[in-house]
Amino acid sequence: MPQERRNTRIIEIATGLLLILSVLMMLAAVLLGVDYTLPNATFSEDIDFLRDSVSRQQVSAVTWLVASGIILVFQPVYLMMFHRFQVGVHILNSLFILAMAFSFFRVGLSGLRIADITSQLIDTDPELGDAITTEILMSIRQVKLFLKLGLTAFGAFATIFTVARFSEVKFPVFGSTLTFLAAPVVITFTWLNPDHILMTSSLAVAWTGLLIIGARFVTLGLKEKVLPGSLPEYS
Repeated sequence: MPQERRNTRIIEIATGLLLILSVLMMLAAVLLGVDYTLPNATFSEDIDFLRDSVSRQQVSAVTWLVASGIILVFQPVYLMMFHRFQVGVHILNSLFILAMAFSFFRVGLSGLRIADITSQLIDTDPELGDAITTEILMSIRQVKLFLKLGLTAFGAFATIFTVARFSEVKFPVFGSTLTFLAAPVVITFTWLNPDHILMTSSLAVAWTGLLIIGARFVTLGLKEKVLPGSLPEYS
């Protein structure tokens, strides 16, 4: 097998696996996420809710940090995979990948900060407006803001990623169509109404499409026989 094809196969497999891992870690982070809306009737109930969920906050934060790390590793592999096709488009898309990784990293850091502060409140009774509760509220706002920025970057990445298939390589049509239709909805409802059922369903559809694409990349990389001199096709 020519060395060039062997290298291409390695990149295809790595791209597919990292794409799949990135999607699965995002899914895990969302499922394990803590709802900081705090819909309780009184301030003391809000504090009790935070006290009772310290462990969950820590797990959620760590999950976001792991997702951020995987997405960050995916970025250079993504560029190696597509550097031959419309370089400017994929460099732009790689910036959205970096924005995703940074935003989710900040979500994780802010989540850990909330858990750390909350753990110090177990034996105390903070009052509304003091320094500790103010810091908690600011950290919660950061979690919500960077989560919105990260999901927006995800939607932009997914849109460009699948739009490119019509003028470049041939991705799996079904997976590309799912992601292409769902990604703009993710961006829209991230800012309009993140709790809407369309937000949840569009995320699920976009992730499903990307998982199909990632599986296709892995399958291509595992193929042994390719015509000499031919480029891999993503049909």
